[in-house]
Amino acid sequence: MTATLTATGNAGVHVAAPGASVFVDAFWDAVPRLFGGHKPIPADPLPADLILVTHAHWDHFSADRVAEAAARTGAKVVGSADVIARLRGQVPDGSLVEMEPPEASGGAKAAAAEVTLGAATVAAYRTRHSRGHNSYLVRAGGFSFFHDGDSEDTRPLDVAHLAPVDALFLCPWQGSDWAAFVERLAPRKWFIIHLSPEEIADQRAGRFLPGLSDRVPLPDRTVALGPGERCDL
Repeated sequence: MTATLTATGNAGVHVAAPGASVFVDAFWDAVPRLFGGHKPIPADPLPADLILVTHAHWDHFSADRVAEAAARTGAKVVGSADVIARLRGQVPDGSLVEMEPPEASGGAKAAAAEVTLGAATVAAYRTRHSRGHNSYLVRAGGFSFFHDGDSEDTRPLDVAHLAPVDALFLCPWQGSDWAAFVERLAPRKWFIIHLSPEEIADQRAGRFLPGLSDRVPLPDRTVALGPGERCDL
């Protein structure tokens, strides 16, 4: 079992898993003055069965680019009600999959909304960042990955429901308890996302994560990919 994981810029990834080709947050438009001029890589050559969108912020989602990719590949597009509303009229209704998991409240763990789409099972968790922010657990052909999106707090996520995970995509927010979450989940590899080119360089020089936390979880399993770089797992 081998999966190929490709960074497409910012938090965007493409996962070629057994039986399923999945994009997450891969279609967005850069603002030149931000991310050091960092732009998403062209994803046109890559196939897609599913396009997942965690939330509607510009650096994760462009309705026009998602619509173009869905038309080119025939992929189904998964997102919250806010994301799907922005795609109606551009993507056929039969290709839109709205996922609205319940809000976690009162210290309860986040519950999942789940759907099977072709060879992949997608579980969406409502996590804290912006209106309609989803994190996704995807399982296909014996391979599993979790994409945290822009979640600002990992504590509502129940590791027992997520594990085992082959690949974790996570942006480490200060105060979000991310280090303990990575250690408890213990993925085969975890990929730091939402990094600028300067932050990727800092990580490779051993400065980035130590600057955020008093401990670096699973350092031998930590990966920071630049746009267009790949990892086989």
